[in-house]
Amino acid sequence: MKGFRSLWTLTAVSIKMYFRNRTAVFFTLFLPLVFIAVFGLLSKSSAPIIKLDITNQSHSELASGFITALDKISTFDVTQTSEQNAANQLGKGKIDLQVIIPADFGQMNSKTHQIEPTQLTTHYNQASPGNGQTANLVLGQILAGINSGISHTPQIISLDSTGVKTNNLTEIDFLLPGILGMTIMQLGIFSVAFAFVSMKTTGMLRRIQATPTHPVNFVIAQAITRLIIGVLDVALLVGLGVVFFGFHLLGSLVLFMFFAILGTLVFLAFGFAVAGFAKDENAAAPIANIVSFPMLLLSGVFFPSTGFPTWLRAITDRLPLTYLVDALRSIANQGTPITQLGGDVLGLTIWGIVMFFVAVKVFSWE
Repeated sequence: MKGFRSLWTLTAVSIKMYFRNRTAVFFTLFLPLVFIAVFGLLSKSSAPIIKLDITNQSHSELASGFITALDKISTFDVTQTSEQNAANQLGKGKIDLQVIIPADFGQMNSKTHQIEPTQLTTHYNQASPGNGQTANLVLGQILAGINSGISHTPQIISLDSTGVKTNNLTEIDFLLPGILGMTIMQLGIFSVAFAFVSMKTTGMLRRIQATPTHPVNFVIAQAITRLIIGVLDVALLVGLGVVFFGFHLLGSLVLFMFFAILGTLVFLAFGFAVAGFAKDENAAAPIANIVSFPMLLLSGVFFPSTGFPTWLRAITDRLPLTYLVDALRSIANQGTPITQLGGDVLGLTIWGIVMFFVAVKVFSWE
């Protein structure tokens, strides 16, 4: 009981010390809020290109000409893909309209030598129909022009468009989990590294050893403080995203918090390792940046890593921040259960164990 009280007292003191450190508060609380606000406002105010995924099941010249006509429209971003992939992209909110050109599009009747009537099918996001319905209007005008050019008879090619229910994901749904991962990494590495290096250089850690306070309790109290700050960070940023920018958390909040805590523990081990390697504050900054900066660029925080070369993906897919961001994004955007996130749990756990032993090996009190 006495040891528990001592640990609780140390934790309370550590929290007070943390919030008195303006630099730590700025980088772990204020800066992430700025990122969320800026990207959230940009995602709301920007007027994106209308994205169309086209599945062409026809081999006619008319179908090719129709796609060419769509390509020439500057506000359209046209991609030809399979029907299943287009449906998946629509479901994830990555396109505005799915267009299906049937196999009989532009086919000639062998008896009448006229083009057979057919129907073009499109699907748009029912929860966010704006761009999809705008694209439909343009498609309707193009089809009317084609009909007029083919014949003066009743309309040969018609358009059948329906709205489909999707997760209605937006840019903030992709960005917020990445920014949370970045915040957790900075909290674990920078706040621990700079705080402990400063305490080493001022002799504070050495004086703590001379007090009745057990050094291990002091370290645990520092770790608990970062865990509490990490949970507050996640709650604050997710709340801001949901209330002001329409962030969708489709999966379990408990599972989301579990990965946030696991990620914090892993990067705390990184922070203690950096504090052990660095002799003073001048050495801590470059070491911390060498560790964190490549992950910030390569782990899919601000942009997907799918465009990286295969050899680079083999490396980046195994970075601890990649495991964390992928897990948070999968839970939030797709509602992925824990049973499908075993690889991320294993990857973070291995990194945590390895860096814990490294930190124990290199950490010193002086």
